[in-house]
Amino acid sequence: MILALALGGPPFESREAMAITQAGIAARNAEADLAKCGSNTGTALYGCVATALNNACQQLGRNAIPPSVKQPFDNAIYRLRRAVDKVQALSALAQARAAISGALQQARTIGHVEGGTADAQDLAAISALIGHAVQLVQSKG
Repeated sequence: MILALALGGPPFESREAMAITQAGIAARNAEADLAKCGSNTGTALYGCVATALNNACQQLGRNAIPPSVKQPFDNAIYRLRRAVDKVQALSALAQARAAISGALQQARTIGHVEGGTADAQDLAAISALIGHAVQLVQSKG
């Protein structure tokens, strides 16, 4: 996935790259939503991307991501919705990525994120979505 992001391709081109899990379904739906966002620019793009990322997390379930991760992620999504330029949007996405990265590291260490049911695969899917969102904002924002 990281290689696909580095080369500029969508992170889930191959159906086999994503397991058929709740996270996989959420990621596929969010990828489709992000693709639709590509027709927007500026603040319309930022709002569309924020909605796609927020919906992906909601589809994982209320208990998947603990409040200690969800709150900073939600704050980042709020900032993304309110962004007026590319710099602000990318800063908000960096904040979202940081929230998920910390949880991902924890999940890789202990098997899940403390206080939630999300595992490393779930969080890696969200992280890949954020990476795709960053590419979209860099190219269209």
